[in-house]
Amino acid sequence: METADFLKSVGLFAEFETEELQKLSSMMQAATFHPGDIILEEGNANRALHVLRSGRLRVVRQVHGSEVALCDLMAGQTFGELSIIEDCVASASLRAVTEAEVLSAPMNELARFLTEAPVAGAKFWRAISLDLRRRLIQTNDVVARYFEVNRALIENPTFREAYAMCLR
Repeated sequence: METADFLKSVGLFAEFETEELQKLSSMMQAATFHPGDIILEEGNANRALHVLRSGRLRVVRQVHGSEVALCDLMAGQTFGELSIIEDCVASASLRAVTEAEVLSAPMNELARFLTEAPVAGAKFWRAISLDLRRRLIQTNDVVARYFEVNRALIENPTFREAYAMCLR
């Protein structure tokens, strides 16, 4: 499948016209990763928007010295969007679970394209906004579930006693 045809199937670019997809695909750089390879490391600078073309990636964060798996990404999903909004470091690491192909658009080329093609830019920023909205709703649901578990534990007298013993 041509890169432009594939990008049409990606949510961020679903509204793009053929010409816009062609320009976008011309700036994409492909890289292949093997299981266990680190694609992006938490705390390091990210200067590109990435699209998973094939395979599966795991998103992980370090929490109090332990690695916590947040989710898996599948073909067609994107990462690195936050660095487009603000020039920042990666908020999580991504590791290949399977053989994976990742397409990357360097930030400076993407920014130039979105500025020079304002209609494509408007479509892109709308898609980013909708995707971040979806992620925020998912995060709110997770926080609500953790709150319920926390409340159930706190209301359990046996748990409170055991926890108090751990603090001594």
